[in-house]
Amino acid sequence: MKQRLSLVVGIFVIMALSNAIVPVLPVYADEMPALQGIIFSAYFFGAFVMVIPAGVLGDRFGRRPFIIAGLLLTLVSGGIILLATNPYAVVFARIIEGIGAGLFVPCALSWVNIQPDHTRLSGLYFAALNTGLIAGLMGTGILNSRLGMNSGVMLFTGLTVIPLLLSSFIRDDKSKLTDVIPPVHAIGWRNKWLYFSSFVLVGISGVLISLYPEFTDESPFILGIMFATMNASTICTSLIAPYVKLQPIQTIRIAAALVGMAVVLSFVAPSYGGIWGVFLLFMVIGGSIGFVFVSQMNYLAVSEKMQGTAIGLLTAASYGGMAFLPFFAGIISEYGNYAAAFLVNGIFCLVVTITIGRCSCVLPE
Repeated sequence: MKQRLSLVVGIFVIMALSNAIVPVLPVYADEMPALQGIIFSAYFFGAFVMVIPAGVLGDRFGRRPFIIAGLLLTLVSGGIILLATNPYAVVFARIIEGIGAGLFVPCALSWVNIQPDHTRLSGLYFAALNTGLIAGLMGTGILNSRLGMNSGVMLFTGLTVIPLLLSSFIRDDKSKLTDVIPPVHAIGWRNKWLYFSSFVLVGISGVLISLYPEFTDESPFILGIMFATMNASTICTSLIAPYVKLQPIQTIRIAAALVGMAVVLSFVAPSYGGIWGVFLLFMVIGGSIGFVFVSQMNYLAVSEKMQGTAIGLLTAASYGGMAFLPFFAGIISEYGNYAAAFLVNGIFCLVVTITIGRCSCVLPE
């Protein structure tokens, strides 16, 4: 129980702290949107470059040391942010924080996937992940308004101590480790369409978060609730999915079709559907992604022996989508228009519905 609790609480705190910086970005880089973007993206850069090496090393040397190291770096990064007065020190802290997440996430997920109850546990893990994202964004905004700047960062930095202490109870199954150098390229090529689906579907959630503040004239409070609705829907479906028989190809194809339609409709919804229409579309997107997460994890659990490497690649695809698709959509909207940005991302989803059929992602009945 303590082993599982350390991972569930750990991912909650790591995700909460990753979002806790968002409400205070103007404090560190007032009227400097480019620097604000660098501070926000530095986390994803650190995570992106670390997840694959961490997964490979976890397969060889065990997951426990990298889980502990990830939590330690999260604690250190939070301390630097609290003490920093220079925005570039915050950029450095965010890179450290991302590296910590890059160490923790693939090793925690691979530990989850080798457990007998991995389906139920993966649902709890993704539910905690999205709960952390909501808590970091909305909880920090509320705490900062009542208790002063960085109170949210202080809270989630302090909470990191709890999973760090619990992580001492984690035990590696030595029979699941290997001395063989994992064939990263072979695993990546074998599951390329699965990873591509993660790149697109997770990345599109980042596109909406990056475009909607400028695209609409809604208040930050309403926008925060919209984004929280998307995460809340992912929490619900992550908890439901383990009790539903999901074949990955059919699940991802249906999810990609729903997300693609919802993304395109979210362009016209503010004008024709009103705020409740936007909420409904965001719920569809978040709920679809929750089913995708669990089906991907279930397939990798039974198809790959080197869980750390396989999940490291999956996590890299997710972080890559969050890093590159919003950037790409921003360029299209700036030099073209918002309609083109939404339409292109809808087309990406259409491509996923076609290409996922080429994946050998079939679970045994």
